Amino acid sequence: MSYIVRSNAAMPKPRAWTVNQPTEQKVRSESAKIMTRRVDIEWMSGDGEIHQKSAIAPAMPLFEDAFCAFAQGTLIQTADGYVAIEDLSPGMQIATADGGTQPLKWIGSMTIFPHNVNLGVEEASLFRLTEGGYGLDRSAPDLMLGPSARLLPGIMATDSSSCLIPIEELADGNSVIRIRPFSPVRVFHICLDSHRLIRANGVLAETFHPGGNTHMHLSHEMFAHYLALFPHVTSEADFGPLNHKR
Repeated sequence: MSYIVRSNAAMPKPRAWTVNQPTEQKVRSESAKIMTRRVDIEWMSGDGEIHQKSAIAPAMPLFEDAFCAFAQGTLIQTADGYVAIEDLSPGMQIATADGGTQPLKWIGSMTIFPHNVNLGVEEASLFRLTEGGYGLDRSAPDLMLGPSARLLPGIMATDSSSCLIPIEELADGNSVIRIRPFSPVRVFHICLDSHRLIRANGVLAETFHPGGNTHMHLSHEMFAHYLALFPHVTSEADFGPLNHKR
């Protein structure tokens, strides 16, 4: 389980923990300036080796957007059929709607929590797409998405003229329902060789891409920490172009 903690340090190091140490959840300081979150990443290096590690990242939208697009249980289309996102591993061939199959290069995850004043946890939202909404495969279960997911709704072109829409803007209480979780939920995001459209429970959604100006919103030190969460790249340019407008 991931824990949200507060720290006065600019970039705290991960601390040992077990599920039998509930005090880890309660580390607070009234003067704390930075809230952090544990994230888990797995990636494929240039030599084809698979690596994994846990890290501590600031609980800032720019960081969290890289981890909270698809809830655990989401079925991602691969070259061998649909696979639950938590069972994906780097090197697996992911089917895209606009670029054939591509190897999974990076998968990141974190846990979002119910609102908890005592822990300083902000209110989190998930979004449930009901059966048949936005091209959902009727044989698939409802799709649960995290707040950073972007979709290509309806029948739209899958080339560069298509425009991705944040899931929050699609929430209408009918086809897309906002859910406030009552228990912790694991959420994920993935990177391929390039920014692409993939099918999650049959719905077209984007793979992770930081956009083009991430470095402009972070200090040099913070941007270096951000990029370190993606060991499969060496610079922001390595994510390639943003193939679909947002």
